Amino acid sequence: MVSMKDVAKKCGVSVATVSKALNNYSDIGEETKKKIRAAAEEAGYLQNASIRALKSERSWNLGILFEDEAQSGLTHDYFAPVLESFKRVAEKNGYDVTFINNRIADRKMSYYEYCRFRGVDGVLIACTDFYNPDVQSLIRSSVPVVTIDHTFDNRIAVVSDNVNGMASLVSYVCRMGHRKIAYIHGENTSVTRSRLGGFFSFHSRTRH
Repeated sequence: MVSMKDVAKKCGVSVATVSKALNNYSDIGEETKKKIRAAAEEAGYLQNASIRALKSERSWNLGILFEDEAQSGLTHDYFAPVLESFKRVAEKNGYDVTFINNRIADRKMSYYEYCRFRGVDGVLIACTDFYNPDVQSLIRSSVPVVTIDHTFDNRIAVVSDNVNGMASLVSYVCRMGHRKIAYIHGENTSVTRSRLGGFFSFHSRTRH
């Protein structure tokens, strides 16, 4: 197996210089970085993930907390492409992706403990019970999180425009000549309430 020492010898520099170049330290010139990285790639050098994490103070690992009560898993009509897109962009930027759960071997733990155990740099939270105390504990923790279709104070969220989306859908159905329209929904979530708001908002406008 090729070592950092082998790369240093090939480039005529110290092992410390190779380490700094591979970890993108600012006190190494760009030309030197390019030369060392090219030599490392040509030689087939792979940096140990644990060492890389220790030096950069990042795990290069992102967590996904995804709970689907319907148990459709990664075939979910809406979230499957969302998660696939997240995975693709994460990997393009050098990150691994780990699905968060509440158990390691036979030991049960909280989502926050699991994230600490895996050392994730951040977590995407989607399709879950956001009022679950375990989920809320993770959201209130120091772990950076991004939520989908649910907002929390001082946290980043990606939110669908459910109100206008539903209004547009009902508007389209009405233009097709339908008047007796019902909306059948599942559990009482924030997404459901937003969609209901759009549904009734459109109907109230059509009555005036």
